[in-house]
Amino acid sequence: MIKKFLIIFLIFLFVFIINFHTYEAKTYVNSTDVVYGNISKVFYLAGFPGDIKLKDFTTGKVATLIKGDGGNFDVSRDGRRIVYASSKTGAWQIYIADVNRDKLSNIRMLSDGISRSEDPRLSWDGSKVVYKRNGDIVVCALDGSIIREITNTSDTEEWAPNFAPDGRIAFTRGIGDKCQIVVWDDGREQTVAPGWYPAFGEDGSLYFVGRFNDNEDDIYRILPNSTYKELLPLNAPGVSDADPHWVLGTNKYMTFNSERGNDERRYEGYIADITTNRISKIASDVLPVLNPIVIIKN
Repeated sequence: MIKKFLIIFLIFLFVFIINFHTYEAKTYVNSTDVVYGNISKVFYLAGFPGDIKLKDFTTGKVATLIKGDGGNFDVSRDGRRIVYASSKTGAWQIYIADVNRDKLSNIRMLSDGISRSEDPRLSWDGSKVVYKRNGDIVVCALDGSIIREITNTSDTEEWAPNFAPDGRIAFTRGIGDKCQIVVWDDGREQTVAPGWYPAFGEDGSLYFVGRFNDNEDDIYRILPNSTYKELLPLNAPGVSDADPHWVLGTNKYMTFNSERGNDERRYEGYIADITTNRISKIASDVLPVLNPIVIIKN
């Protein structure tokens, strides 16, 4: 009787373990799924300030584009142009450059060389750059000329701006627990949620980082014409997930970083299918991986 009970218990335990690992893989990390075969390159920031790196997803080779003084950055849809913040002069400034395989060329400064300038993001058509200048948000052309001052507030910090496909701009207003996501639309502002680091999807959905349920950072979404803050199922319990960035031209893929998957709780880069919640790791480094951006093969 005892032997029979033991056999049944061991069978139950075996089935439970198999089901648990299958669930865990489908929900959090499935390194052989998603768009692995269609990924051309992965750009990411290792540390802050740190190195801006480029990983060739075919060969696995990693090149350092900016060494030691890099900050937030963005890359054009084809991966041939990069805008980035750098402190190489002693003050944060915005630069633009061409990406030629594993190095940069035609590097030029977009900001004025005096103001503290950070957090650049390209418009969806690649013709403009929005960034933070001395705590305000401005938009410039690719030659650096200012097209429009989005904000002009002396008593608060505004940062991490991002374009929507239709030209709206979301940004973070405030610091710490007082951070709010604000959406600017041709001179009109709307505060939509507490949070930071906003990013838009191709359908106009707003993604951002918030901290509502625990002490960890999580990624949320607000659908078009809605005010509901949806906690995305891609978030892993007990660790932080951050830096959402839409993969242009895919309609359903988003990159982000997460502390899951390693005992050090060090950020690594991931890509997620928003429609199925399939998730794969795309970048790991000895330093935290920040702002991972994927370029898809033509």
